[in-house]
Amino acid sequence: DYCSGAFLLFRRKHFEELNGFDLDYAPAYYEESDFCIRLQKKGLRIVYNPAAEITHYEFASSGGISGASKLQQEHQQVLCTKHSDWLSNQRQNDAANIQKARSANNFPNVLLIDDRVPHPSLGSGYPRSAHLLNSIDKLNLNITFYPLQFPIDDWKETYTTLSSSIEVILEQGRGGLYSFLDSRKNFYQFIIVSRVHNMEYFKEIAETNPKLIEGSKIIYDAEALTAPREILHRQLLHLSASEQEVEDLIAEEMKQAAIADEVIAVSAAEADVYREHGIDDISVLGHTLSATPGEKSFANREGMLFVGALRDEGSPNVDSLLWFVMNILPIIEQSIPEIKLYVVGDNSASSLAAIEKQNVSFLGRLGSIESIYNNCRVFIAPTRFAAGIPHKVHEAASKGIPCVTTPLLANQLQWQHEKELLVGEDAEGFAEQCIRLYLDEALWQSVRDAELSAIAKDCSDSIFQSNLKALFD
Repeated sequence: DYCSGAFLLFRRKHFEELNGFDLDYAPAYYEESDFCIRLQKKGLRIVYNPAAEITHYEFASSGGISGASKLQQEHQQVLCTKHSDWLSNQRQNDAANIQKARSANNFPNVLLIDDRVPHPSLGSGYPRSAHLLNSIDKLNLNITFYPLQFPIDDWKETYTTLSSSIEVILEQGRGGLYSFLDSRKNFYQFIIVSRVHNMEYFKEIAETNPKLIEGSKIIYDAEALTAPREILHRQLLHLSASEQEVEDLIAEEMKQAAIADEVIAVSAAEADVYREHGIDDISVLGHTLSATPGEKSFANREGMLFVGALRDEGSPNVDSLLWFVMNILPIIEQSIPEIKLYVVGDNSASSLAAIEKQNVSFLGRLGSIESIYNNCRVFIAPTRFAAGIPHKVHEAASKGIPCVTTPLLANQLQWQHEKELLVGEDAEGFAEQCIRLYLDEALWQSVRDAELSAIAKDCSDSIFQSNLKALFD
């Protein structure tokens, strides 16, 4: 509502138009509150910047605290008399209204719960999460972000990833969620919960005390269906699953959407799965990217590129890289002895220590990978089990590097073999497609052109923003 006169910045023309500070408040106290109210009556807004720091010697100009308190009481009454019309439209002076009165814009409030601060370099759907949060922040909404699983982060890095106007609740996590929701009952008009394991935990808490979410529209951002991924993983490990077990896995995941008023899927195909299970209030929000291809030609590029978080043993990324290096790369080396593989991403999984090849370079987690996209000739995504939409393939395609993928990812993307990408089903087939794409310039250029066209169609930011805005109508 107002900023302290100890450090108040405004345009001189506005100060002159309002005849400066009202002398009825001389020598001090409430003159800046009065001035800020008059600015708002002119249709201007007050902005508080928490990053600004000053040293203020309090009461230095008023002869100490006793004299200051007397002036404050007197001038409070002056303010109330002068601006009774404006004050009558403000919230009542009640502790229950403090949270609601904190933002003067009166925009609806949104709470988004996800694993962690979504630094895009982490992969695993976090680039989409960061874009989702920052896009919501651009709407007429106040947004709070609550990292549930990994609540510790660096504030500077947090606000490098996220807009500075997003409220982030660090250091509370799972143990603090109940008390946080309890302290903000009836505050959020919208609550978005991302990922199935977070929704499961949120649902448990909400069912213990339904008043915690009373009056809120609950939106479940499914991010990716995990049941199909689990089934594929079991098959790779030669663990059988009956039709009933498969159906039970999917049904259990569908059950997590029970308290949601609306579900967000990342693709039309996954939206159809929810509809098949009786969930009709569903929207599609995938990835959004612009095509920004690197300038280097086919002849000026070398090597193959793998991008993905390699932190967790048994994860799709770790499995796919090990499968490629152990089973596919030796076949490629027979036709292209000088081939190099560059690996970008957190590579802390212990099983990667088994990779001892001179032509495999682990580059780790990089802040920017524009140059590596521009330098490499072929992108590989040998993923054998996964869910959702493969953002890494979308991103590589947007950078103009043609891709070889498995049928699984091609189906998720709804892209065609020998059009937007090449597809290899087994080790021999995957190696063959890598060799073709690496050596055939005409094929390379054809796939590159098609994938860039597909990015413009499939990753349209205008469609994303339109669908996102509709969630809050």
